[in-house]
Amino acid sequence: MKRVPSSGDPGLPRGPGIAGRRGTFVRTKEHDRKTGSAGQPVCPRDWMQTVTGRLILLPLILSGVWIFETFLFQGWPQVFLSPRPSGLLFYTLMTCVFIGILVPVFLMRQAFLRGDANMHQLGFRSVRRTVLMTSLTLLIVWVAVVLQNPFGTDRMAFVSVYLLLLPTGIASAMVCCVLAGTHVQAFVRERGALVAILAGTAVSALLFALSLTAHFPDAVTPVSFLRFFSAGALSALFFFAVRDVWAVSVVVTGILVWLTDGWLDPAQVFLQYPAVLAAALLCAGTLAALHWYLSRHYITIPAPHG
Repeated sequence: MKRVPSSGDPGLPRGPGIAGRRGTFVRTKEHDRKTGSAGQPVCPRDWMQTVTGRLILLPLILSGVWIFETFLFQGWPQVFLSPRPSGLLFYTLMTCVFIGILVPVFLMRQAFLRGDANMHQLGFRSVRRTVLMTSLTLLIVWVAVVLQNPFGTDRMAFVSVYLLLLPTGIASAMVCCVLAGTHVQAFVRERGALVAILAGTAVSALLFALSLTAHFPDAVTPVSFLRFFSAGALSALFFFAVRDVWAVSVVVTGILVWLTDGWLDPAQVFLQYPAVLAAALLCAGTLAALHWYLSRHYITIPAPHG
């Protein structure tokens, strides 16, 4: 049975429950690793296991690799402008599934086991709550489409582009909000809820803006970068409010469709609809399988009060 940190607001100090005791123990060990004894200097490998290393450095390194792969496999070859099956599936596998989902989940698992964050804070909730939040979010997005469809009255065009961008939306939510945002919040948690939320939002928004710049390097202007940053901040705040990885993925993907209005041709996307659908199902299926695995092996039990 895996040890289970208690649930709670990541912006608040841990309470007197299991996570509080375990978190204190971890911070004590990390202090020893950072300072070390007089005769035992800290080596780089040990430093990577410190609070700063695992909560700041590792997530930022992974985010940098993900942004670079985004440019290398999608931005530079412009896969979205002409979504051929081979290029689209390769980008989905390497950038969205492997770097965008699998590696972040591995780092989240480590954060869970060390007591830095629990599954509620990381957005992996119960099936009932996930279905409810995702359904409500999809309904809100669809109402927004009815009111302001970037493709006019052609709703199938919106669906096609949405499916094309779904793997990117899931990976963006996982890397920017769930991984980087939550880890930054855990790092500054003792400074209070407001500081934790602001810090997590700022880092998530910056990574989101940089990733979209990597996606469309030829179309980005200072104004569009500011729009990307604002959209990233909105996505992060939504995630910190609902704490659901599926709901935020739905929101991020919808935001991507509106942000890329005029840059993508729905007709080109529809020509490769089988590959687009396969890539979307592959990415969503991977996240669903990992969610099932985490729910079976890693649980969060609220600490008793009193």
